[in-house]
Amino acid sequence: MLKKLFMGAFGIVINVVLYVLIIFGAVHAVKYAYHFSYVVFGNVAYNATDTEKIPVQITEGSSTSDVGDILEKHGVIENAKAFTIHTALSHYQGLIQPGDYELSPSMKMDEILVVICGQD
Repeated sequence: MLKKLFMGAFGIVINVVLYVLIIFGAVHAVKYAYHFSYVVFGNVAYNATDTEKIPVQITEGSSTSDVGDILEKHGVIENAKAFTIHTALSHYQGLIQPGDYELSPSMKMDEILVVICGQD
C-alpha cells in the first residue's frame, strides 16, 4: 500500500516537473522569436548610445550573409541572420558595394545599408 502511494506521488512530481520544463522552454522560444523578429522588422540600432565609429571592410564578392557576419563580428549589428533577412526584405538586396566603411552600433540597419550600398 505504501509503495503504491509513493509511486503515485512520485509520478505526479515527475509530471509536474516535465510540464514546468515544457512551459519554460515554450516561453523561452517565444521570447527569442519575438526579439529576433523585432530586430529584423524594427529597424533599430544595436546600441543607440555607442556612437564609436568602427572601420569595416567589405570585400569584393561578399554575399549578404558574409556582410552580416562581418558586421556582427565588428559589433556593428546584433545578429547577422537578422541583417540578412532584413536586407532580403528591403530594396537594398544585391546593392551592397565592396569598400572600407566607418559604421557605428548606433546606426539603424537601414542607415547601415544606405552607407554600404553607396546611396548616401
